[in-house]
Amino acid sequence: MWLFGKHKDLSLLFIPVWIIWIVLFFLPNNFLQNDVPLWVWVVFILGIDVTHVWSTIFRTYLDKEEFNNHKTVLILAPIIAFILLFGIAREATSYFWRVLAYLAVFHFMKQQYGFFALYTAKANITQHHRIFKDKWILYFSMLYPVLFWHLSDRNFVWFVDGDFFNTSVLFPWRTITESIYWIAMAGWLIEEVLLIQKKINTLSYGRILWLMTTLFNWYLGIVFFNSDIAFTLTNVVAHGIPYIALIIFYQIKKNSLHKTLSKRKVIYTISSTIIISCLLAFGEEYLWDMLINREKTAFFSSIITYPIRAITQSKFQPLLLVLLSLPQVTHYILDGFIWKMNDSNPHLKTILISKENG
Repeated sequence: MWLFGKHKDLSLLFIPVWIIWIVLFFLPNNFLQNDVPLWVWVVFILGIDVTHVWSTIFRTYLDKEEFNNHKTVLILAPIIAFILLFGIAREATSYFWRVLAYLAVFHFMKQQYGFFALYTAKANITQHHRIFKDKWILYFSMLYPVLFWHLSDRNFVWFVDGDFFNTSVLFPWRTITESIYWIAMAGWLIEEVLLIQKKINTLSYGRILWLMTTLFNWYLGIVFFNSDIAFTLTNVVAHGIPYIALIIFYQIKKNSLHKTLSKRKVIYTISSTIIISCLLAFGEEYLWDMLINREKTAFFSSIITYPIRAITQSKFQPLLLVLLSLPQVTHYILDGFIWKMNDSNPHLKTILISKENG
C-alpha cells in the first residue's frame, strides 16, 4: 500500500531523504563541522522549510470551501498565537525561542506520526495483536535522539543557542539505552513481518519504509552526525518535501473529484503552489534578515537592497519576533486541525485513504 502511488511515494517521500544520507556519508568531516553554507541555507531552509510553511495557505486561506470549513480556527489561531507569544517574548526573548523550539519539535514529530497513521489507515491495519505498538515505537524512534540531544554536547541548535534545555554532559548509560532503542525497533520490524506472514496485517511497503526512514533519519541527523549541516539537511528534507507533496496531491485530487483535470491544470496547480509559496518564503526571510538578523545580506541585498537599517532597539524586538514567526506558529496550529478525519474535512478520507490512490 502506498499513499500517493508507488512511484510518487518513493520519489517524493523516501528517495530524497536516502540521497541526503548517502551524500552525508561521503562528505568529509571537516566540511560537516562547518557552519551551514549560504547556498545550502537558500536551497534547503528557504526553498524547502519556509516554503512548506507557506504552502499551508493553499489548503486553508486560499481555498474557499476549506476556509469556510475551518473559519473559526483560521481566524483565531494567528490572533491567539500572537497574544500568547507576545506575552512570552516581552518577558524574555529566550523564553520565546524555547517555546518555539519545543513547539517545532512537537510539530515535526506529529507530522511523522500523521503520515504513518495515513499508511496504517490505508492498509486497514489494527493494533489488537501487537506487542510493539506502532505509536509507541514511532515516537520512541524520535524521542530517543531528542533526549540524547538534551543530555549531550551537540554542534547544532534548533533555532538559537540555548533554546533547548541541555545539561552539556555526556549522555549517561548510552550503551544500555541505545541497545534498548535498537532492540525495540528490530522488535517492531520482526513483529510486523510475522503479522504479515500470518495474514493478520496487510503488507504495506510505504508504512514500513516510513517508520524505518523516520528512525534512521532522526538517529543519523541528531545522534550519529554531530553536525549542523547534517541536522539541517536530514531535518528539512524529510519534513518539508513530503508536506509540500501532500498539499499539492490534496489539491489535485480534490479538484478531480467531480471533474477530470487536464494535464495543464495539474501542472498549473503544482507550479503555482511551489512558486507562490517560495516567493512568500523569500519575503518572510527577507524581512527577518532586514529587520533583525543581518546574516544573509549577501544573498538578499543582491536581489533587493535593504531600504532601512536593522531595528536593534530592544523594545521592538518582542513585537518583531512574534510578527515574523506568526506564519510558522500558525502553520503548527492549523496542522492539528486540517488533517483530522472529521466533518470539517469531508474530502480527506476519499482523497488519502481510498484504495484507488496507491
